[in-house]
Amino acid sequence: MTEYLTHYGYAFLFVVVLLESTGLPLPGESLVMAAGMLAGEGSLSLTAVFLTAMVGAVVGDNLGYLLGRRYGRGMVVRWGEKVGLGERRFAMVEKRFEDYGLWVVLVARFIIILRQLNGFVAGTMHMSWPKFLVLNTISAALWAGAYGLGAYIFGAAFRVFFAEHGTWPIIVIAAGICLIGCVGTYRFLFRAEAEEEPETVDDTKSDVAGGKSTRGATTGSIEEDSRKRG
Repeated sequence: MTEYLTHYGYAFLFVVVLLESTGLPLPGESLVMAAGMLAGEGSLSLTAVFLTAMVGAVVGDNLGYLLGRRYGRGMVVRWGEKVGLGERRFAMVEKRFEDYGLWVVLVARFIIILRQLNGFVAGTMHMSWPKFLVLNTISAALWAGAYGLGAYIFGAAFRVFFAEHGTWPIIVIAAGICLIGCVGTYRFLFRAEAEEEPETVDDTKSDVAGGKSTRGATTGSIEEDSRKRG
């Protein structure tokens, strides 16, 4: 997407970050880093990159918030199961937001999956919009600054590294971080599901054992009655 960023500039950066923040799986972080590196070369303005990424993130998250507030529960009921987020799992996500709402909104932008769900879930739960807006703006500013400024500062080192080793080490590292983030987020959001499974197995075993005991007791009673009649 770097070619599109070079050609369309800030407008392309804004649209991609906005759509990713609304919930679509797009490479917003990578694009902000690419924009920061271009700013280091002088092709883009660092201030403009920062503001574009931050505003795109805030607008996208708030669109997700509005969607969640207006259509959230109905959308989950109708289409949630098709994407692995049915009512039961969505209730687990809501529970995490209830327990850690402030911190989830602040750090969600840095964590894959949470970044896409953040605004939508907050809207579905009818979190106070002014509170969400303030926390989300702070989070977006930190995110845009971390990735944009970091790429701006270390852009020259990145270019030297790419020239010597190619881009594959970065791709492998990014994939590893993404995998760890996905697994960690999944465990955080759906921990209750994993905890319930052993209990379900134990309950099933108990039911089976209870059934066997009942059948044994019934058989014993029948035999005893037969002896009495005899």
